[in-house]
Amino acid sequence: MAYSAITIADQILRIAKGKGQMLTPLQLMKLVYIAHGWSFPLRGSDLFENRIEAWKYGPVIPDLYHATKRFGREQIGFDFVGSPDEPVVDAQTKGFLENVFNAYGHMSGIALSSLTHQSGTPWQQVYQEGVYNKAIPDQLIKQHYDELHRVRRSAAA
Repeated sequence: MAYSAITIADQILRIAKGKGQMLTPLQLMKLVYIAHGWSFPLRGSDLFENRIEAWKYGPVIPDLYHATKRFGREQIGFDFVGSPDEPVVDAQTKGFLENVFNAYGHMSGIALSSLTHQSGTPWQQVYQEGVYNKAIPDQLIKQHYDELHRVRRSAAA
């Protein structure tokens, strides 16, 4: 089941709140993007269908950007976040997002952004200086995270 990026962001914020951790909009954006990417190899499907674009500072989900831009660089306060005990996604998706948060939630927005700017990433393949609103196709994201998963599995073997 695909959700909206806003619903995924809400669940990630609830997970963070449950751990006593506030997130900035940049951290949230990158966590939602990374969760979407890992959803392909780990769940066999996309996490949401919102458009993802290659902006100057990395992949951006415009719908989520517009929903959180009022916070600027400040953390999103707990008063804006629902109860961690009331998930807004199914149990399997919640568990998946908790795993993503446990793996990446400790990282700063800049560190998360750096992950999405590495050579060969979907953003790096699509981004063109001065070109706006250029979509990053899900197929590129899927290929990238499928390859990351394959490399991690073979390294662990």
